Amino acid sequence: MVIVEILSMKLAGSRSRRAVSFGAAWALAFAGMVATLQPAGAVDVAANTPAGAEAGEAAADPAEAPKPRDYRIAVLGDSLGEGVYAGLAQLVRDEPNIAVKKYARVNTGIARSDRYNWPEAADELADRPMDAALLVFGANDLQTIRESGKAYYYKQEAWEKHYRNRVAHIVKAFSDRGIKVYWLSLPITRKNRFQKDYAYLNQIFKEEAEANGATFIDAWSFFADEDGNYSATFTKDGTSKIIRASDGVHFTPLGYQVYAGLALDKLRADLNF
Repeated sequence: MVIVEILSMKLAGSRSRRAVSFGAAWALAFAGMVATLQPAGAVDVAANTPAGAEAGEAAADPAEAPKPRDYRIAVLGDSLGEGVYAGLAQLVRDEPNIAVKKYARVNTGIARSDRYNWPEAADELADRPMDAALLVFGANDLQTIRESGKAYYYKQEAWEKHYRNRVAHIVKAFSDRGIKVYWLSLPITRKNRFQKDYAYLNQIFKEEAEANGATFIDAWSFFADEDGNYSATFTKDGTSKIIRASDGVHFTPLGYQVYAGLALDKLRADLNF
């Protein structure tokens, strides 16, 4: 029997340890630091099963086990979404029944529909076969919205109205078709200005996602230390690992697995895979 260690994590600058369990997703993300334990003196059951044992005593033939159902997960978003896609694909790499499809695009966002129109894209993508849509937006959205020849400046009342409408449109494109929708929040950032802006956007995402049939996944607090401050590293058993990129917004490859793991835990619980 394989026992997966429940990991304790201490973000740099925190005052006390935080117990965090991600199940299989967490174990995969930190495969190099996870201890797989077997009790001393454990018996190899297969090696000690007598030849010709009664069928009722022998393990079931793997060939007779029911085939796992296939699941299709679409990832939409900006550069953070691309990273989450890569992290998620890595986490499920040994599960052939789970297909992860990337629809995220760098240098795009919800505000700049002149660059890429995500509400229109969502309408088209929602007609493709998928069981769940994972959305990661906001990193590029501190910009003016232009619509019908008018400019709406960031955080103005009219800007927020148009932005909320676009967020709701994207969510409903999938939820109205019976597709499970998950909105993964923006993480805490190093720069104070971005922290305020991203917290503002996260509130919009949460309200519009939940109002339109989606599940909002809060990643902000997870990547903050015990005092609520940004931290680029985690420390376990005296060993530190960097999980955030140098810009204070994005993640390292390991960090993206952690970020994606927050969503994967919820997907597994809801979809039962």
